[in-house]
Amino acid sequence: MFTITALSAGQRRTDTPAAFTFPGGECQVTVPAGLRDVADAATEFRIHALLKSAEDVMRLLMLTDALRRLNPAVPVHLDMPYVPYARQDRVCNPGEALGAAVFCKLINDQQYATVTIVEPHSDVTPALLQRVRVVDAAAFVQKALAAPMFAQGVTLMAPDAGARKRVQALARKLGVTEVRYAEKVRDPQTGRITETRVPDDIPAQPVLVVDDICDGGRTFLELAAALRDKTNQPLCLYVTHGIFSKGLAELNARYAAVFTAYDWTAAEGAGAPVLVN
Repeated sequence: MFTITALSAGQRRTDTPAAFTFPGGECQVTVPAGLRDVADAATEFRIHALLKSAEDVMRLLMLTDALRRLNPAVPVHLDMPYVPYARQDRVCNPGEALGAAVFCKLINDQQYATVTIVEPHSDVTPALLQRVRVVDAAAFVQKALAAPMFAQGVTLMAPDAGARKRVQALARKLGVTEVRYAEKVRDPQTGRITETRVPDDIPAQPVLVVDDICDGGRTFLELAAALRDKTNQPLCLYVTHGIFSKGLAELNARYAAVFTAYDWTAAEGAGAPVLVN
C-alpha cells in the first residue's frame, strides 16, 4: 500500500499512485495527475509505504524515481513502518545472505531525506539505515491500555528474550510497574519451539503480551497455553506489525483481544484485530 503526499505553498495533497504489472512480470507505477500538477511548486514529497512483498519493494523504487523525474530538486521522505528483511539481521548458516544489510543498502541508495520506521525488529536495522527516524510503540500500546479491561491494572509480558528490552522500555515510558518475561526453548537442530516457560508469580490482573511482529503466531499460541497454567486472568496481545499469515482464528480463541498498529489482513467485523494506530 502506497500513498504520496506533496507539500506545496503550505498545503498538503495526498493521493494513491496507480500500479500495474506487465505480462512479463515487470511492474510500473504512475503518479496521479493531481500530484503531477503541483510537482513544480512542491517543497517536499513524502511516500508512505507498507511493504508486504518483493513486488512492493520494486514499486517503491519505481515510485521514488517517478517523483524525482517530476521535480529533481524536491526532497523525498520515506515513511516505512515495517522494514522488510529486518528479521534477517544475522547470517544463520554458511552461504546465506545478510538480508537486512542488502535491503537497507537498497534504501540508502535512494538518498531519501529521512526514513521513518516504526518499532524495528532489532537495533541492527536503525544502525544500517541512513537518516533514519525510529518511532517506538508507546503511543500504540497506550491506546491499547485505554481498553476497559485494563482499568484496574495490567501486567506487560515479553514473549521471549528478544522482546525483553523493548517491553522494559515501554513499561518505564508508560508507568507500568508489573512486567514479566517468558522464555522460549528451541530445538537446536530444527529451531522449533519445544517449550515456553513463564514465571510463577503472575499478578491477579489482565496480561498484555507485547511484541513487534506477529507472523504465523505460533509463539503467542504457545505462550497463551503456558500462561493459562499460571493465571485465569484475561490474556490480550499487542503487536505493532500484524502480519497474521495464518489468520486470526486461533489467536482469537486464546486471547480476549488482539491489538495491532498495522493490520496486514484488512479484516473487518467480528474476529478483526483492534487497530490502535
